[in-house]
Amino acid sequence: MVNNGLGSNRSPRCGQDSAPSLLGIFWTASEALRDIAEERFRREKMEAPFAIASLPKPLDAENGKVRAAPVVGIRESRKRKRHEVAVGVDGEGVNVYNIQSQSQIASYALPPQTYLCCPPCSIYSKVGKGSSQRQTYLVARDGPQDRKRRLICMTEEVHMSRQVGEQPLAPKKQEQNLQTKDVLGVDVVTAGSDSKSSFERLMIFYRDGSVDCMTTDLAETLWQHNADGEATEVVENATVADLQSAKKGLLASREDVTALVDITLPNNSNSSDQLLLCQLLRTDQGRALRVSSLRLGSRDIVQSQAAGMQLLMEVDLPDSERKLDQQAHYDLNVSSGKLYQLLGGRLSAFDLSGTMPRTSATFGRSKDPVVSFARMSASTVLAVFMSRIEVFETKYGSVQASLPLDTGTRSRHAGQKRKLDDGAELPWFAVSSFSELGVVAGLVGSELSVVQLSEQLRASKRVRASGALLVDVLGKGALASTHGNIDYNLDAKNEEWRAKVDSAIKEGNMSTLESLLAQSLGVQPGEHEERMRFPAASIDRRKAMFVLSKCFRMTREDEQAGEVRLVTTINSATIYKMLAKAGYLSASSVRQALKLRNDSASSADKPQSGDVMAALCIFDNFQLAHSLLDMPIHWELPQVVQVLRLMIRSFETPAQAKGSMNSLLAPKSTTNGDGAVEETEVESELIAAERELQSAVMAVSTGLEIRSETMRLVIRRLHAYPHRDISLCMRNMMRPEELLFFMKILRIELLEGGWPNRYIDLGDKQEDVAGLDGTDDATGPSNQAIGTISDMMNCAVDAVGTSGWLIGQSSDVYGTAELIDALKSEVSAALEGLYEADTVATFLRSMAGYERSLEKTWHGVEKRKRAKGEWVAEELEPEEALLPMGCKAEPAVVKSRATKEGKRSKRMFEEERRRRVGLYSIDRIRV
Repeated sequence: MVNNGLGSNRSPRCGQDSAPSLLGIFWTASEALRDIAEERFRREKMEAPFAIASLPKPLDAENGKVRAAPVVGIRESRKRKRHEVAVGVDGEGVNVYNIQSQSQIASYALPPQTYLCCPPCSIYSKVGKGSSQRQTYLVARDGPQDRKRRLICMTEEVHMSRQVGEQPLAPKKQEQNLQTKDVLGVDVVTAGSDSKSSFERLMIFYRDGSVDCMTTDLAETLWQHNADGEATEVVENATVADLQSAKKGLLASREDVTALVDITLPNNSNSSDQLLLCQLLRTDQGRALRVSSLRLGSRDIVQSQAAGMQLLMEVDLPDSERKLDQQAHYDLNVSSGKLYQLLGGRLSAFDLSGTMPRTSATFGRSKDPVVSFARMSASTVLAVFMSRIEVFETKYGSVQASLPLDTGTRSRHAGQKRKLDDGAELPWFAVSSFSELGVVAGLVGSELSVVQLSEQLRASKRVRASGALLVDVLGKGALASTHGNIDYNLDAKNEEWRAKVDSAIKEGNMSTLESLLAQSLGVQPGEHEERMRFPAASIDRRKAMFVLSKCFRMTREDEQAGEVRLVTTINSATIYKMLAKAGYLSASSVRQALKLRNDSASSADKPQSGDVMAALCIFDNFQLAHSLLDMPIHWELPQVVQVLRLMIRSFETPAQAKGSMNSLLAPKSTTNGDGAVEETEVESELIAAERELQSAVMAVSTGLEIRSETMRLVIRRLHAYPHRDISLCMRNMMRPEELLFFMKILRIELLEGGWPNRYIDLGDKQEDVAGLDGTDDATGPSNQAIGTISDMMNCAVDAVGTSGWLIGQSSDVYGTAELIDALKSEVSAALEGLYEADTVATFLRSMAGYERSLEKTWHGVEKRKRAKGEWVAEELEPEEALLPMGCKAEPAVVKSRATKEGKRSKRMFEEERRRRVGLYSIDRIRV
């Protein structure tokens, strides 16, 4: 067993009970942890299958079949699976075996010409005190080509008290003719919430969609539902469940369907009384799930009139157009909303609990098909391949256990009753799982055998209902096991592709390398980066990791100090952008990729968080970093803080400049007299001038605009992380001098936004606040930037810490005090500016409201003048320029119309005169 999965696994047979590390959750965990996980996963095995009974072979070796189904017990209107399996053999009979005791408990002989049409249905129920009854239903035909179908019922009294010497009674046999159609299956359903009101019915399902409902003693057919004769649909599976269970899973998100069923329920019944029929259909267009309500009839005339079926919903399954010419096998769990489909060697798990069905997991492929399966729990399924048996967990797609089925294992079945035919390669066909016993029963040839599960797979009911945890799937990747035929041509193609990549890197042909990487990522070469989308299914991870290993390497700067740095090796920004889009420019991915290199430095040393972005920033002086940060992808917090740290170092801080100048201008101790001192000062001045010139040239060449925009992107990215994480990461990665410089940058952003300035102090300086008159583009922070600036300021202050403010800056007490005072005054001024801005905004909203109310009083001439721009500003007195009280315009003076006599009424005249007088008047009282 080869495992390339995740993390580690705790096996009870390993003798180790240590909790796995959380790093194993991710596929980029360390190599040592993955090796431990692989070793533990290899020891997690199921026991070899062993036979518990030898079955008779069908008389017709060509057309005869063996069919098996679990036995169900009915108690107090509830159905429970028993530890028994009913096996029917064409031309021989039906035998019932107990899995726990490994014994045969019932046997019913059949005529040699009898062929079974479907698996037998065996029901175990109590009929009285101290006595039980077993009813086994068979659908038989006489000959493989016979069109007539008959239903046979074998009734046997078991565990009945008898007198001494009394022989047990023979099984009672009853028959009933059925329709001349292909029968899908037989099932006994119960309805009723308690034992007094419950009753049982026998349901016969046909492949064309027809349904028959009978009494369990075959005395009467209560009702029949005939399918449309013109329809071409084929029913591949039929399952009956109650409405209460369906509301938990299958119909959890379909309130419209449950409401339709609740309306038809009587007032004195509950949801457990209503039964649903779920049919899996195959039509010419695809496959679908049909849900219908069942109304079980009785011998009462009133109730029999309401008996039958009512269609509730029909929904298509995902990928339903695939292999419509083949028969699919299903297992539907209504309470969890999970559907398992085996079609063409591929086992698919569908989640039906949502509004629309979706595929949650898929197992098997054309070269390694799944032969059969058995559902073990709501999220666990056992899949049988030709060469192995595996237990899959559908929530995370992991392999919980595996058992190889080679020829040696087949011939060494423990408890084998009969040796299989030599050279026979018969698959192991799973019948049903018994979680309480921890076994799965199946058929292999003419043997009934079981597979014993490990203790870890025999979980409690609570664990089986909630599903597996992350700790249970570590180191159990579903794609780890590659049994069967290996495609060696694929390995040859990969080697050819790697040779092309090495050749392109050696020749420096970046366009060829970009094309090769684009093909491995599933995009077209030269596609616009804004439209680049990399679906997970189209990305070849091995090729992407190989290219990533060629993009970086670890280099030693100082052999004595042992300093190692991560550097880039490919001069193509497009390559890094494509890798970033695909999600491979993380520290963990680079660590894994460096293991593919042959150099000792890259294999021994591991890059830390932030080293990847440090290498990319040095690539082209923050231009690539700006492009990567501008992409709509997630970046780890250390990567963003690393960009901030390198950008601050790219600017020469005042402290560094002062220190460098002091060191350069410090006089050296010489013995040559005053002339030597003057020479030293001149030399220091020259060195300082060259240094300043070099810094200026560097600043102009790298571009202040790029660094400014990158800084804004970094601050915007940092604002999305939690405050506590930002402060901790800054404290670990940045020096106090860098944090102080970052605070100064934030102070500059605060000043550029105009927050410390008062509105009335701006005067005619329109450039102080960008976009003040609505014409200038806002180059500074927007109104929402004050929140970002304040949060980043708090993070920087917390990153310095109390000890940093008290002890770290003790050498420059006056500078620290000056910085704190300046910061305090600026923050106070900004807070005052916020209050003033809010006041101005309130005033402007009042003016806008007054303008809207004033426009309603204008006449048509005034509106047209304003539209044409013919209005001229008038010189108003200060009192006239004041807004009215309440900021509401006076109503317009409406000239009332005259009456029929040509005169206005007294009421109209008074109303017009009242409107001509203003609501308020202002008079200046002079003394």
